[in-house]
Amino acid sequence: MPGRLTAPSSYHRHVVCLLERCAHIGQVKQLQAHVITSGGGQSQFLSFKLLRFCSLVLSDLPHASLIFRSLPAPNVFLYSAMLSSLLSPPAAAGAAAALELFNRLRRLGRPRPNEFVYPLVLRACADRPDPSMLRSIHSHLLKTGFDAYGVVQTSLLDCYARRADLATARLLFDRLPERNVVSWTALITGFVRVGLVGNALLLFEEMPAERDVPSWNAVITGCTQNGLFSEAVELFCRMVVEGVKPNHTTVSCILSACGHLGMLRVGKLVHSYVCRSQLGLTPFVSNSLLDMYGRCGNLKEAQWIFDVSSDRSLIAWNSLINCFALHGHCERAIAAFDNMKLERIEPDEITFVGLLNACTHGGLVQRGLQYFDSMNADHKIEPKIEHYGCIVDLLGRAGRFEDAMNIVKDMKVEPDEVVWGSLLHSCRLHGNMMLAEFAITRLLETDPTNTDYGQMLANLYSQRGMWEEVRKVRKVMKEVGGKKLPGCSWIEVNRKTHQFYSGDKSCRGAEEIYKVLEDLVELMEG
Repeated sequence: MPGRLTAPSSYHRHVVCLLERCAHIGQVKQLQAHVITSGGGQSQFLSFKLLRFCSLVLSDLPHASLIFRSLPAPNVFLYSAMLSSLLSPPAAAGAAAALELFNRLRRLGRPRPNEFVYPLVLRACADRPDPSMLRSIHSHLLKTGFDAYGVVQTSLLDCYARRADLATARLLFDRLPERNVVSWTALITGFVRVGLVGNALLLFEEMPAERDVPSWNAVITGCTQNGLFSEAVELFCRMVVEGVKPNHTTVSCILSACGHLGMLRVGKLVHSYVCRSQLGLTPFVSNSLLDMYGRCGNLKEAQWIFDVSSDRSLIAWNSLINCFALHGHCERAIAAFDNMKLERIEPDEITFVGLLNACTHGGLVQRGLQYFDSMNADHKIEPKIEHYGCIVDLLGRAGRFEDAMNIVKDMKVEPDEVVWGSLLHSCRLHGNMMLAEFAITRLLETDPTNTDYGQMLANLYSQRGMWEEVRKVRKVMKEVGGKKLPGCSWIEVNRKTHQFYSGDKSCRGAEEIYKVLEDLVELMEG
């Protein structure tokens, strides 16, 4: 190896080749020391390669920052690399440090930012609560002409979409001279992020035939996160038919949809695809499989996925505990929690939701109260509305209404429909009509137009012979014009999911279905 940079190009290639073989920061520092002693310490090219390797491969942001600061005049590509490092996980510096570095670049005046710097700066602006920085940069882009670059236009659109300013994002989208799959996906993702799934789906259908994996993932994720599980499965099937290969994100979303729908067969097909396509049982996919099998009631397979998982993270333990709790295997849920503690994994809020649910299903009142008390005392976890709902349900089912009401009175958050609904269920179970009336009244205050609650209160009054009160309740419900949401269920037949709503006779084969139902009723009554 030459002592000086007598042959820069070959020397640079040799250093880069050695850099790619480095396995830890110690080896990088040795190589860097050699570069410095060889006279290449101020090389912009080698500094760029070292900085990128430290931040992206070794996730060592402090050393990447040290390399950057050691240069008296970094070029624009080094600024881009440093901005990218600050915005890449698991860097803790984040958007604030990236914007500070950009402001320093603007104050110095040299080098001037290029079309690769601004997309990074706009990404940092998307995470800032104050929109003033974004507006300032947008104005600067218009003055300098950088808004004409396609990559900057798409980044600007994406930034406004991430900030939920969809009116501006749509305006920018409509003004694009050329729309590519990235710009389409950015706007679709923006609609999904604020729950406008219908708008996202309409936009998705308008896309040219160049849909890629991220665009499919955007709509599938949007449907899954907003409870449109059947639609997510249908989109996934279309994606496969069109020859687009799902990735880890697609698989995770569709497994979640299968779990909520109870579509075990489709979930197994996705599992088979994961094995055949060599996607690999990454922690992300393993946790999704575990959750899907657990929700579908296949606890044996869920346990097997957990056992073969290479990374038993808190998420995996929580999924296992919640699977057991969901299906009433309280002792197995508690045993899983005990094993988790033996592996020195600290529980979180989700862990205790699973434990409290397990205690509720198993009638383990004292154990549930111990877990509830230990949340704050032992783990510094402040109970949330979900935990209060679980503990009220646990005490109510055991008939301990005084203790349940004391919990409600001491809550640090306002009781919601889950809390009052749990209490109401327990009151009806044990025949506590006075407390049931109180719970229904609170439910009606929460949602005055819900006719289910009004009907419950009217039925309660009628059971007690309070006919005048029945009349008043029905009059109020008629005035507010509330509507009852019909019950919904679904079943998978011949690879197609069929949805049924209570009282709906418009579906195909409705006459045959109701005929079979009538025959079953006659058979049971006979």
